[in-house]
Amino acid sequence: MSAASSFTILNPNGTFPVVLTCEHASYALPPEYGTLGIPADELRRHIGWDIGARAVVQEIIQHIDSTAILSQYSRLLIDCNRDLSDDDLIIPESDGTRVPANMHLTEAEQRRRIRQFYQPYHAAIDHALAQKIPAPVLLLSVHSFTPVLGEKKRSFDLGILFDRYEDLAREFGQGLSHAGYRVRSNEPYSGYEGLIFSARSHGERHNLVYLEIEINNGLLLDRTNIAAMGQKLSQVLTAVFPSR
Repeated sequence: MSAASSFTILNPNGTFPVVLTCEHASYALPPEYGTLGIPADELRRHIGWDIGARAVVQEIIQHIDSTAILSQYSRLLIDCNRDLSDDDLIIPESDGTRVPANMHLTEAEQRRRIRQFYQPYHAAIDHALAQKIPAPVLLLSVHSFTPVLGEKKRSFDLGILFDRYEDLAREFGQGLSHAGYRVRSNEPYSGYEGLIFSARSHGERHNLVYLEIEINNGLLLDRTNIAAMGQKLSQVLTAVFPSR
């Protein structure tokens, strides 16, 4: 299997000053892994990918001339939004679903997944960012969240996650609030807790500002709503970032 099969690059020559990444873009798995021992329909739940996130990224680049890098495989194979030292890099259970192929994982198998599926994805982001001259204004990692996790309801539309760029995050969030969305800062996860690993690591390496956006996947269940979300995000990105 080639390293290139672990990621997809959309519009590599884009000139808009935002580069998009999507770490949980797909629930697909390499054929040799089957379904990791869980029912196929479980992979299509939020535990296997960020529902609708890839489609939103694809919609955004229809409106603005941006580049996007997307992971090709399920987060259950390996989570590209985690540091290699994180305990949940390869998880044996997610939201009540046990993942047999991830239990009692050998060091050799973990190294194999890192080498074949994790490192090529992050190398592709680094390569894409290095090609941007002048450097892009923003690195934006696009994710979605489930509106109910366990017994906790998440009654909002969008979360802007940050650790360093609070003023920028709030300006971005205000633009989305004015577009009619219910927006929260550092929810449902917090950038201060290391949960924006991909955006932070690449942003710091290339001296770029970075944010992560989390979209309620209840807003991404059909093409009409996905198109509306992509259009609104594009409008706000256009309004906020070219002025910097």
